[in-house]
Amino acid sequence: MVDLIRDSLAGKVAVILGVGPGQGISTVRMFINFGAKVAVVSRSGNTFGLVESSTIKAYKTDATNPEELQKLRDKIMADYGSIDVLCNNVGVWRQPKGEFEDPAEMEEMFRINVMTMYNSIRIFSEAMKKKGGAIVNIGASRNIFKGNSISYTVSKGAIEELTRKTAETLRKYNIRVNAVLPGGVNKEDNYYKVFPFNYTKISETVQLEPIEIAMVTSFLGSEMSTGITGQSITVDRGMSA
Repeated sequence: MVDLIRDSLAGKVAVILGVGPGQGISTVRMFINFGAKVAVVSRSGNTFGLVESSTIKAYKTDATNPEELQKLRDKIMADYGSIDVLCNNVGVWRQPKGEFEDPAEMEEMFRINVMTMYNSIRIFSEAMKKKGGAIVNIGASRNIFKGNSISYTVSKGAIEELTRKTAETLRKYNIRVNAVLPGGVNKEDNYYKVFPFNYTKISETVQLEPIEIAMVTSFLGSEMSTGITGQSITVDRGMSA
């Protein structure tokens, strides 16, 4: 299966939005491992130790700004000539403040966690319509909703329906849209320590290694998952079962 995923992704262009320590950079490394060309997008423009080359380029962008997203898409198209996979990893979590947050905080959380994803799908799918492609959204397992703020749980819950509806909209262009819903994820950048399957057993811990999310994301970005669209796949070591 690994060889088939590599055959599917080799030479493809993957855009990873919201790259940071943990699952963001692990996803970048996973796509590189499968031979993809990767656009590493973050607010800082950090490559996290990766050396830029003809197949790895870093882009500094505020993904919450639709105008910057459009400029980013055009820049990546100019650099690579196509976009085949989009991974939406932008999101924010904040400590709950009382029972009900200020409405402005609710709106801000929705703007970052939902509207950024909506705008990136809307903008980047334009570059994918001729050839088709795959979009993977990163949401959250419902298991971690308990005890979190209303704004966080509502915004993350909305990603599931956003995924389903945009999959319906883009199906005619052969663009698949799916979501990964992680549980609690280790924030440590330990990709090379864990790769490929050196993480703890499912019975031993509830905290995921970033590479576990990266593996499912790369599968959904590959043609191995060609029959899957509009789905939200929970990856939380069974805590929501």
